[in-house]
Amino acid sequence: MKESIVYKRLAATFRPYLKTVTIILICLILSAGLNILLPLTSKIIVDQGLLKGNMQAVILYTSAAFLIVCLDKLLNVCKETFRAGLSAQVTFSLFEKAYLHLTRVRMSYFNRTNEAELLNQIGTDVGNVSRITDSGVFFVIMQAFSMIGGLCGLLLINWKMTVIVLCFLPIKYVVVKYFVKRRKKLVGDLIEGSSDFAQWFGESVGGMKEQRMFGLIPHKHQQFSSKQRRIVESERKLSLLDAWNIASESILIQLLMMFLYVVGANLIFRLQLTVGGIFAFVSYSAYVTTPVFAILNIGYMLAEVVPSAIRYYQFLDWAEEETSNSVTPASILTEPPFEDHIAFHNVSFSYTKDEPVLPHVSFRIARGEKVAIIGANGAGKSTLLDLIMRFSQPDQGIITYDGIDIQSYEIDEYRSQIALVSQQVYLFDTTIFGNIRIGTEVTNDAIEAIIAEVGLEELVRNSADDFPIGSNGSRLSGGQRQKIAMARALIREAPLFILDEVTSNLDTAARLNVQQLLKTRLRDKTVIIVTHRSEILAHVDRVILLENGEPAQIGSHSHFMTCHAEYRGWVLGEEEIPIK
Repeated sequence: MKESIVYKRLAATFRPYLKTVTIILICLILSAGLNILLPLTSKIIVDQGLLKGNMQAVILYTSAAFLIVCLDKLLNVCKETFRAGLSAQVTFSLFEKAYLHLTRVRMSYFNRTNEAELLNQIGTDVGNVSRITDSGVFFVIMQAFSMIGGLCGLLLINWKMTVIVLCFLPIKYVVVKYFVKRRKKLVGDLIEGSSDFAQWFGESVGGMKEQRMFGLIPHKHQQFSSKQRRIVESERKLSLLDAWNIASESILIQLLMMFLYVVGANLIFRLQLTVGGIFAFVSYSAYVTTPVFAILNIGYMLAEVVPSAIRYYQFLDWAEEETSNSVTPASILTEPPFEDHIAFHNVSFSYTKDEPVLPHVSFRIARGEKVAIIGANGAGKSTLLDLIMRFSQPDQGIITYDGIDIQSYEIDEYRSQIALVSQQVYLFDTTIFGNIRIGTEVTNDAIEAIIAEVGLEELVRNSADDFPIGSNGSRLSGGQRQKIAMARALIREAPLFILDEVTSNLDTAARLNVQQLLKTRLRDKTVIIVTHRSEILAHVDRVILLENGEPAQIGSHSHFMTCHAEYRGWVLGEEEIPIK
């Protein structure tokens, strides 16, 4: 991403806050005007008051200087009040945009990052980008206003000494340009190192049990030391670079002051300049050099902002899932599909070119039908479900729901028609009732009825009403988590149920419960279930068999048990104790 584009997008950040920015700028202009008057009052105090013994002039102009300072500080407080509010609003807006984008970004994005890395990246980038509202930035703006007045003051006092001041500016430009270039590289290294560490840290914490079981702690500690040293070294170099930048600025300013005092003293000795004039000139020179130095240092500061802004905007540019499309209804199909609840019409999908996961899949599921999907690992079962739920989109072909392409539905409305029980269920750190009720408005009586159906009575009876289940149900067993997920789906009363390996963590009695639910509460629902359990497969209407790179085969459980050896091996390999 070009830096010019980044600057335009950063500028666009201020558009909603133009009124606030305008007030801040007015305060800065008034403050700059007041500050320009101070050197003049100092000159008069020295020349007309101290040197001439005029106490009245001293009292008058020192009082004027005091009043100017008081007004300036009041303006500064006013400016800072609005600036602090602006900073808070911009930071909130940046975080909000990132969060809302996360809620709609395509699911493939989450396959390339983990939670720790994502939090670190967004937090770092928002923190750096929001620095454009820091007081230092507005200080530079104020200094830019005062520079014009300062330059006029210098020329009025002595044009020869003004030339000396202006000659120092190119020197500072060269020095700052060098530091900016170095800082951009170091900040880029720090961001990359922090992102790498966050990804490693997330994986390390996620695999803590494996670390302990396989004796990986010494090895992981070495990795930790290496990655942290990279970050610490980048931060050390940045701190050292900051110190050199400040030192170079102080040295140049002091060198300029030395020249000004030497040249000014010579002019005073020759009666070409007054004592008050030299002090006023030094003050005005600060009004010129400080703004120029500050303006040049903006690039130094942006060296930290720009890399984060680039990464932040690249994240915002990551493709979002389409909420709805203007697509043609399925009435254009050669066969009327309206009796079908959901249907695949010559659907193909691949993650990488020329390696199809699902090639030319076609099948129909009638309303109320129970259909199982079975296949080896990597055959495309999860991909097929993702296509139905619109977490992925077909490369070709269409999927219809009640005879209409699913892409033409508003996405939230469409997903409200689906109740999902995922193999990798996620539970929130709230109560059991809170996890079951999530996203719906139902009574406790309705939840208690569902709890009885899925076999959670004992857990609920032995737990307090406000019992928190922990992050992702960490205080529960795998079977208990699966039952809560089932209850959460049942409470939605959606017309289409997707059950992805719901029996994987369940005991025999709980699997019998699922079998019973197919006959009772789910009797009139359309159910798509991924399972290899014969006790479930025996009670579905049809089975869709997926094999790697081959079109789907459709038949009954008894047919595949008789005619398909691999299918028979999958099912028999999953059997434990038959349910009678």
